[in-house]
Amino acid sequence: MDAFIGLAVEVLRLVPLTLAFYVPALVGFAILKERGEGYRVKAALAFALGLGGLVALQLLLRSVSASQVAATLGVSCVQIVFALLLAALTVYRLAD
Repeated sequence: MDAFIGLAVEVLRLVPLTLAFYVPALVGFAILKERGEGYRVKAALAFALGLGGLVALQLLLRSVSASQVAATLGVSCVQIVFALLLAALTVYRLAD
């Protein structure tokens, strides 16, 4: 039971940052869906600046050692993938 509670606490701790990653992911997917394939560069910039900026800020505020940087990057990648999947589903559901 303690392991389940610990896992639930860790998942809930990651939700706010995942939602922060969701905003630039949603903007990027909305640009692709609304504007078409000609706006790939603009969508890529929205992804790179938004997601990259959040990761850079997170590294600046939290990381001291190399192991902390690696852990932060790993967790951020998982959160970014989840945010991109959530944004893709949201944009395609709203557009159709």
